[in-house]
Amino acid sequence: MKTAEFYNLEHFSTLSGCGVQVIRADGSRVFCTPAFERCLSTLSYIDGLLGGELEPQTNASMISGALQSYRFGGRFFFYSPIGLFHFASPIIQDERHVLTAIGGPILMIPVEDYIQLDLESKLPVGCDRGELRERLGAIPIFPPDVANTLSEQLLVNARHLSDAEYLRIGEDVRNKRYSEYILAYFSDAPSYESILKFAEEHRHSKAARKHEKIVAAVTAFIEENYSEKITLEMLSDIVFVSPSYLSRLLKAATGHGFRWLVNMSRIAEAVRLLEHTELSLMDIAYRIGFEDHSYFTKVFKRHMGMNPHEYRNQNKS
Repeated sequence: MKTAEFYNLEHFSTLSGCGVQVIRADGSRVFCTPAFERCLSTLSYIDGLLGGELEPQTNASMISGALQSYRFGGRFFFYSPIGLFHFASPIIQDERHVLTAIGGPILMIPVEDYIQLDLESKLPVGCDRGELRERLGAIPIFPPDVANTLSEQLLVNARHLSDAEYLRIGEDVRNKRYSEYILAYFSDAPSYESILKFAEEHRHSKAARKHEKIVAAVTAFIEENYSEKITLEMLSDIVFVSPSYLSRLLKAATGHGFRWLVNMSRIAEAVRLLEHTELSLMDIAYRIGFEDHSYFTKVFKRHMGMNPHEYRNQNKS
């Protein structure tokens, strides 16, 4: 298949602003659009910050995404090792999965949030955040519904480059883990199983790291804003997950719900004020975010085993 035949992918990329590349089974690139090329310098810059470890990991995730796109009937969403979003569709020629079109990288959250949630723990000390933010400006940002539409359009373009029997082939293997056809085609790909295993393990470890970052971000926000009215919905908006998902995540990570975390931050400050100031209990309650003095007393006793007045008398500085 000649590069000129990918003109439809280039038009799609130009209209949407989303980069597109086409890869072989081993991850080697046979075509990419200008929008994708604009992202390469950013990826290379981040790779340098991370010590040159990004490129082989990214290649493995592309190979895995290509395989999964066939397995799931033509569309597959996945993240790169540094949390950039991609979507893939296979190109079928002569009843073989010869190539894969991959859209991305894109972001679905603001740059600052992406740095905090996906890059913060990986960046070296002294990293120039201003330059990083500027370079990340080359990565387009789309909301999830637009990203989903882009993936549908990429599939349409992949079908135009594929056999007329494309849909039948995709349906035949939709519910199989890997068909004999796929295994046969990728039999010449070096270290196929090891690459797939690496990509799978990396996705799991990345998910765990991302969960830790979400919990850390929520905890930091609570510690800085405990005196304000804080809701689960407010916290979920900050970290771009649903309230129910955040609730489960906090419970799994801390053993407690978000309200417990808020109250603990408030009680910690109440303890400091009781020990080092002469503020009245009512003033302390209002200062740390409790609108009801009696409720403050109840929560304090639940956490400390005694009421605020008893605690102050016992711990006068």
